[in-house]
Amino acid sequence: MNTAKPLAFLNGGGAMGELIQKKDWSKSPLGLPETWPKSLQTAVSILLNSQFPMFVWWGEDLITIYNDAYCPVAGEKHPDLLGKSGREGWAEIWPDLDPLVESVFSGKTTSSEDQPLYMNRHGFVEETYFTFSYSPVWGDTGKVEGLFCACIETTGKLQAARRLEESERNLRATI
Repeated sequence: MNTAKPLAFLNGGGAMGELIQKKDWSKSPLGLPETWPKSLQTAVSILLNSQFPMFVWWGEDLITIYNDAYCPVAGEKHPDLLGKSGREGWAEIWPDLDPLVESVFSGKTTSSEDQPLYMNRHGFVEETYFTFSYSPVWGDTGKVEGLFCACIETTGKLQAARRLEESERNLRATI
């Protein structure tokens, strides 16, 4: 457990800021937060202070750091997802994500609207939909060092639209 003084880039970070501060990062490829590159500290500060679900995957291992608003997306994967490789944490949807991640690490921003993802976040695989953008985070060396994601779950919106369409079909059939 890290009991060092609070780090400025975690200010305003809510529960996840506290969890990042308390986590033992000594065995992580990232090392201790006070040694993280400025670009990672800045990305983490931005996401922690947002009310939209966001995360960063950092380095070759795609180490996951996310904000409070992302916790419902993570479901039962939280809090173990913090500090875990994105490949491992989201293994069930990795075939869908891998091409997008590869594109980002080559320097291209990607976005997806109402992307279907069959996620296991509550102990079973469920059909979900997300609108999200993956952006490269450039490091001090001029290379892409990480991926920044802002996302919103659109499952409820799409399910409501399906129910409305079905209701309209049923009404037409009745008439």
